[in-house]
Amino acid sequence: MEELTSRLHGLTEHLVAKFTDWADLVGGGGVGRVIIAIAVLLFFILVRKLLAHGVVGGARRLANNRKHQTLAMIFNAIQTPVEVFVVLLGFYFSTEVIDFSDKTDAAIFSILRVFVIATIFWAFYRVVEPLALGFNTFAGRFGAGLADDLRQFFIRCVRTLVVVLAGVALLEDWGINVTAFLGGLGLAGMAIALAAKDSVANVFGGLTIFADKLFKRGDWIETPHFEGVVEFVGLRATKVRTFSKALVVMPNAEIVDSPVINWSRMTHRRIKMVIGVEYRTTADQIEKIIERLRNFLREDEDVAQEDVPQMVHLADFGSSSINIDLYYFTQTTDWLTWRDIRNRHIIAFKRIIEEEGAAFAFPSQSLYVESMPDVKMAERAADRDDQNNNSAPQNARTSE
Repeated sequence: MEELTSRLHGLTEHLVAKFTDWADLVGGGGVGRVIIAIAVLLFFILVRKLLAHGVVGGARRLANNRKHQTLAMIFNAIQTPVEVFVVLLGFYFSTEVIDFSDKTDAAIFSILRVFVIATIFWAFYRVVEPLALGFNTFAGRFGAGLADDLRQFFIRCVRTLVVVLAGVALLEDWGINVTAFLGGLGLAGMAIALAAKDSVANVFGGLTIFADKLFKRGDWIETPHFEGVVEFVGLRATKVRTFSKALVVMPNAEIVDSPVINWSRMTHRRIKMVIGVEYRTTADQIEKIIERLRNFLREDEDVAQEDVPQMVHLADFGSSSINIDLYYFTQTTDWLTWRDIRNRHIIAFKRIIEEEGAAFAFPSQSLYVESMPDVKMAERAADRDDQNNNSAPQNARTSE
């Protein structure tokens, strides 16, 4: 490593000496050096296009032709940082040609070094996503649905690490001892750690979601707090779009610690209903109705026939009907298709009831009177009321 650094330093000094000789050829002095410095900068600006589009772009096209998709995406990611790096080299050689003071030289070099470090980590930051494609092989073990969420989780973690390392490198370059700085935090560091415990718990909650395959993006889930479709699983929280189209953001730790129903994992979708027929329906009619209902469900292709119960039975004597209970499952789990099937079945069930000469019951009440009042007594009471009504106006005139 030291030998490589020495050779690069020697090459840099050789190039600077050449550029200085060219400045002497155009007249020397400050003006000549400025002219050569501008020419060097323009030269590197032109070279960046040639290097980026010619060398890096050519390597990307070659990788595409050979179907190395990951390598092609890596070359595409570093193309812009390479252009910036070449321009920074141009600035460096330009400033070396001009005869600045030692203090100014040191300041310019310090600024350029910061930009170089930032550019290098920027390239690493951009390369993380193409490299994550190779992570799909591992993530695929968690299922196709979770693979993309897990890959995005990996990208965010690595990019965060790259940003932290870039910050540490810049602080070290500015002469700040990061290790001593972190060690000197003392009690403040402990306070920060305690304050961040919830965030750490949420991160581990996210890892638990991936490891246990609780749900993935697009799943319909229900918890004691909300119900909806998962839109995003992040480092700290999960975003769920409820059926009222509101967005719920829930910390991962709370989701993991509460029961989660994943409705998207249903193998079949259930249908439950009760059919009430009138009490005047005969026993023979009820038996035929039940048999026809069972045959209908047995022959319907949309109804699941295996691994799930399929039941049609008399349930009980209701207050105004004899109740037939139906309990079965559909093959599909799609909500809209399930509703269409249920709609078709209700019409078919009503047709079966009507064809058997029966009818659906509706809530009703019967009133039984134990005895009727005597007719003669009622007539006498009515006559007394008529007499009282006729005498009322006369009494009113007498009082006047």
